Amino acid sequence: MQHIPVPVATWRRDLGVGENMTRRRTTLASCFIVSGLLLACAGRHPVTTDSLAEASETIAPEPVVLEVENHNWTDVILYVVHDGVQTRFTQVAAAHNLSIEIPPRLQGQMGVIKIAARRIGGTDSFVSQAISLRGNSAVRVTLESSLSHSSVGVW
Repeated sequence: MQHIPVPVATWRRDLGVGENMTRRRTTLASCFIVSGLLLACAGRHPVTTDSLAEASETIAPEPVVLEVENHNWTDVILYVVHDGVQTRFTQVAAAHNLSIEIPPRLQGQMGVIKIAARRIGGTDSFVSQAISLRGNSAVRVTLESSLSHSSVGVW
């Protein structure tokens, strides 16, 4: 009977066991050092006053006037819904008219808003369809005694 040698795992370095792991570790460390040096030595873009002036020349939204005509017998709270956020805007007294400018921060990033109204002490409410604010426009909201019959116009 002939004896067949079986390879046995050993910790001895002279047989070549473990050299592969050391080589990988060294290669990985070298990659990190080289990438760190590249990032550290990368050129920086100088900031000049001209580039700052160009960045600040964004066009501010033009003013939008909201005209409210309240035919309701109670005070009504108006909300502006912009970019998915509902923000309390103003309050209109019973049977009064109001003209107020919508500030740019409430006009939304795309210039699309909704007007919502809620009667104080009541359960009914009104939410308009999406209104696209273009240029120097005016929005007119007519609040009826039943808020569900209210209307919005843009011109």
